[in-house]
Amino acid sequence: MILDSQWLALAARSESGRPHEWANIMWVIRNRRESRGYPSTYQGVITQAWQFSYFNPWRGEPDSQFVFTEAKEGYAGDHEGWDENDYERAVVCATRVLGMDRSQAPFSHKVFNFWSPRSMDPALSIPKWRWDKLWVFAMPGIHPHRFLFAETTSMPNGEPIQVVQNRLLGLTQITQPFE
Repeated sequence: MILDSQWLALAARSESGRPHEWANIMWVIRNRRESRGYPSTYQGVITQAWQFSYFNPWRGEPDSQFVFTEAKEGYAGDHEGWDENDYERAVVCATRVLGMDRSQAPFSHKVFNFWSPRSMDPALSIPKWRWDKLWVFAMPGIHPHRFLFAETTSMPNGEPIQVVQNRLLGLTQITQPFE
């Protein structure tokens, strides 16, 4: 049986090779898992179609062990360019996130989305989600070109998507997280 911490570790590692970004990614996944609008298991959230790009080739695959093994041995697992202990460190991080109280979360329980503007096509564009209900923010210590997060309601530090898009497209220089 594959543990929730193992699924979380694999997903976070597939999204980022930077350990300081993993907990934020895991909290988004946890928020989805705890919401009625997403699958009720971590595996279900992570392998849901078009959610985490590395897992898209296996969407609809009924054999969870196959999907997990393929992902672990592929991009999300140990391969050239990754530290060989990343997966194990990601499991430790996932175990911590799963054991934390909701009050220790880095952001609201309504943060269900994140994306990497620099990996979009074209670069620095925004995904085609339902933006009219989202507020976007960056996390301290993570450059906004690396990852942005989106909440379904307004946040004190959030900004409307039009402001974010203008910043990403270079109309305003991004040098620090949004304030």
